[in-house]
Amino acid sequence: MAVRRLKELVGIVLTGDGVVGLAAPRRDSLLWDFGPEWYGRVMESFADRPGLVRGLAAAEIVGGLWLVLRQYPE
Repeated sequence: MAVRRLKELVGIVLTGDGVVGLAAPRRDSLLWDFGPEWYGRVMESFADRPGLVRGLAAAEIVGGLWLVLRQYPE
């Protein structure tokens, strides 16, 4: 049961982050700009490509919903 709850929590987080990525792709990308210098460069490159971020965010929403819905018995 705990594994199912954890999977559902991960799915909820993915779905929520995906919604934010769709609504504000640049801000969402720059929010994750921390840590090593190479990682910051990667996140800045995502911030410069809002269409790509929105596409990835849509995939994140689909994946999150898929994961959440799999946790419910038929």
